[in-house]
Amino acid sequence: MTTTEMATETVRLGELLVRVVTREQAAAGDAARTAVLRPGRALTIGSASDVDLPLAEPTVSGRHVRLEHRLSCVVATDLGSKNGTRLFGHAVAEARVGPGAQLGIGAARVEVLSAEAERPRGEALPGIVGTSPPMIELAARVRRFATLSEPALLRGESGTGKELVARALHTLGPRSKKPFVAINAASLSRELAESELFGHRRGAFTGAIADRKGAFREACGGTLFIDEVAQLGPDVQAKLLRAVEQQQVRPLGSDVAVPVDVRLVAATCEPIEEYVAIRRFRADLFQRIAVCVLRIPSLRDRMSDLPALASCLMETFGARASLLRPCAVRALGTAMFTGNVRELRNVLLQATLIAGPDVPIEERHVLTALRERGGIAQRPTAESARDAVEGARGNVSAAARTLGIPRSTLRDLLARDSLPR
Repeated sequence: MTTTEMATETVRLGELLVRVVTREQAAAGDAARTAVLRPGRALTIGSASDVDLPLAEPTVSGRHVRLEHRLSCVVATDLGSKNGTRLFGHAVAEARVGPGAQLGIGAARVEVLSAEAERPRGEALPGIVGTSPPMIELAARVRRFATLSEPALLRGESGTGKELVARALHTLGPRSKKPFVAINAASLSRELAESELFGHRRGAFTGAIADRKGAFREACGGTLFIDEVAQLGPDVQAKLLRAVEQQQVRPLGSDVAVPVDVRLVAATCEPIEEYVAIRRFRADLFQRIAVCVLRIPSLRDRMSDLPALASCLMETFGARASLLRPCAVRALGTAMFTGNVRELRNVLLQATLIAGPDVPIEERHVLTALRERGGIAQRPTAESARDAVEGARGNVSAAARTLGIPRSTLRDLLARDSLPR
């Protein structure tokens, strides 16, 4: 027995983090692929798409190595790979390792780390599930921005929880005792947008049978959250700019400007810079609202939060989180979830209905829900990414839209596919 083996025999290991990175990724400083390995569980690493930790690396076999957490140690077993598994530079068929161990598989490196030691120091945001590195980083920035009164702009895909982040900005700031008012600009008609935001006097237009304060005055002293701000029409944009700059609003049908003390938090999932370039969105308004900019991570960028998110979401529709089997959680991890947390909730609800009342949710229930819902893309392979680009005649943006993934994700897939074989 080696010294490493003796050490792991005497210590009961907790949750571990398995990190896999190629030499090219390490040299370029690119992010490594990671997965959590819990006591009593195992995971398989390889280049196949259906393994627990897939790696787009041509020197790695489809099912290359299996790591099993046996409480006091991790057993690494080579699965008959072409290029073998190495520990400290020596080929091994099976080895017992602990935190800090590094395995070589083809041109990739596998690191076994203590999850506690690697966990980011910081707290999650109130009302938001997520302790992954991107969410802890977001939480730190939200706490810093919460102390300010300047406008904030939240950027992120649909379903990432931008309103929850806006509420956290409000809750953690000095305005927390005052109102938080949320408006979705996409749901407002051009005729009603001004009234909803700035208010109106009785008789200002047909149907105005009473005075209305409007969102700015309702949020006075607190925070006004305008979601989908890029959907506002030109006339409303001009009045919104005036309200932000002068901290006063003029209700429809009134000649008197009313002072307001509001922190504006806007959000969009649209390419607002492109709207500015084509004059669909005012450049001066963009500069006024984009003082503090926060980018909300997509679910794809924080998949380590998926188990906790899934458990929390199950409870939102009255199902017991304990019914969700680990194999079902792994099946959820095969989807891209372009609709993010909102889409994850829908899939969980459908899987629960497929399984039936108080029936454990297995992998087959999740896969059926994913299949029946359609439109939920599986994680694309390098081959499918290459085919999409060829089909789009080299247009990466068009290929990304076809695959339903961000351009950055597609570029990463293409870069990995271009590694020497």
